[in-house]
Amino acid sequence: MSEKFFDYYAKYAQETPDKVLLRIDDNELTYAQFMEKTAVLGSAMKKIGIGEDDKVGICMPNSIEWFVVYWSAVRIGAQPVPMDPQSGSLELSKLIPATTSKVMFITEKYRNNNIIAAISALVPSQITLERVVCFADNDLIPNDDCYISAEDFMAQYGSSECDIYEPEYLHTLSLACTSGSTGIPKLLSVPSGGFLSTQKDMGDYLEFRSDDVMMLGMTLYHQGGFGMGQQMVLKGGTVMYQPQFNPVTFLETIQKYKVSIIQLTATLAKVLLSTPDFDKYDLSSVRISYWAGEVLPKEIADIFVEKLGIRVVNVIGSSETCTMVVWDSAIDNGTDPSDFKKLSFTDIRVIDENKNDVAEGETGELLVYTDGVITEYFGNPELSAEKILTDDQGRRWFCTGDLVNKLPGGIVRFAGRSKRIIKRGGNLVHAEEVEACLLTHPKIAAAAVTDEPHPVIGQQIVAYIQPKGEEKVTRGELARYFDGKLSAYKVPDKVVLVEEIPKDIGKIQFKYLRKKEYK
Repeated sequence: MSEKFFDYYAKYAQETPDKVLLRIDDNELTYAQFMEKTAVLGSAMKKIGIGEDDKVGICMPNSIEWFVVYWSAVRIGAQPVPMDPQSGSLELSKLIPATTSKVMFITEKYRNNNIIAAISALVPSQITLERVVCFADNDLIPNDDCYISAEDFMAQYGSSECDIYEPEYLHTLSLACTSGSTGIPKLLSVPSGGFLSTQKDMGDYLEFRSDDVMMLGMTLYHQGGFGMGQQMVLKGGTVMYQPQFNPVTFLETIQKYKVSIIQLTATLAKVLLSTPDFDKYDLSSVRISYWAGEVLPKEIADIFVEKLGIRVVNVIGSSETCTMVVWDSAIDNGTDPSDFKKLSFTDIRVIDENKNDVAEGETGELLVYTDGVITEYFGNPELSAEKILTDDQGRRWFCTGDLVNKLPGGIVRFAGRSKRIIKRGGNLVHAEEVEACLLTHPKIAAAAVTDEPHPVIGQQIVAYIQPKGEEKVTRGELARYFDGKLSAYKVPDKVVLVEEIPKDIGKIQFKYLRKKEYK
């Protein structure tokens, strides 16, 4: 019988019961508490009729409670469905029915989003749920029979006894939610056994240890941020998240808890490096920086490797595949961080539009095999057939949409996302390349590049820029800065200064980019 996640949790709860598994700000969860709390909440779910393959919606920010709800559902064979806590009632009106969730676990609010209000606008008038369990004060909870406080829910229905479900290897562990470019949610069926094996393999590659403390910049509700944390948990270490990213507290936390592994994106790193008195923080405990989600400019990688003495491990991965390919400064230093190699437990192909392998030197779409490739897009057989290919050995390959150049020695050079190509006149511009250049500018703390329709050139390049402090950045200044670095047609046509680039999952949140609070 193959290993299960709860085999690891139970083992560490017995061997190191008081070891901190998860810390979020000053809130802590030990391995022993994890087993106790998932038993109580899992048994409460079973008592109201939630069981194998039932969907359990979670619309909550990073918190101990989020983690307990997720694993309580897994414990009884149900499938947690993490949702973006910034989702409003319109988004949730599509997402909840699409996932077939039977119960929702929510908190009062996240940032400016009142989650209880968004849910109560839909339930029970438009959507029927068994229960909406609220981690909130009773006076904030709607006066309806389907709403209940988490405290009352566990007191009424919970028990300290709760068997642990034994999933088959391909049993769906969870439904991961991502937004498609059309706004229609994509629901990823994450295979239990494959997800476990890929996270364990990656933790082995990174040489994670039980005495490590890992601080993650990405969120729990995002499959990448959650999965990277699991790589550490499978070693019996400690993982840490913030309720929402704050550069000063991130640096203070590294210093206070002697964090040894940090997970970042290029955007988060530039924000950290732009923090006043950055050099005064003690980062000597950090031995590995773990990167994903965005193009990593060589200039930023070099700061971490050469100035800070921190190993840089940059990966291309997606929610559909887990880890895919890697650039590791311990092996690849001196080359560009966008030059990737496959790992021992992954395989790659570079294909053309007819799904034939391209020759060396040519660009094509990256096709990836890992054991963690999703089994399907839940409720969407057409998209599943388009994106997931099964070979003669029964291995699932994912068509990533990442464009790469096939180089000698098994190396692939990341060129950009096919969906983020800007067709400016007769030229094709990769938005990621422009962002990477912007992030090296000394006055820029964060940047996001997108396109807008243009009557003459088809699409124009729009750069949203979060300046450092009170700095001002103009298009003319960027044109001078780009000169000699990138082609002239890649200079942004329009520059929009914003107070903050929305980066809740560690990488840029384009769907929130044009909202008024960022203008």
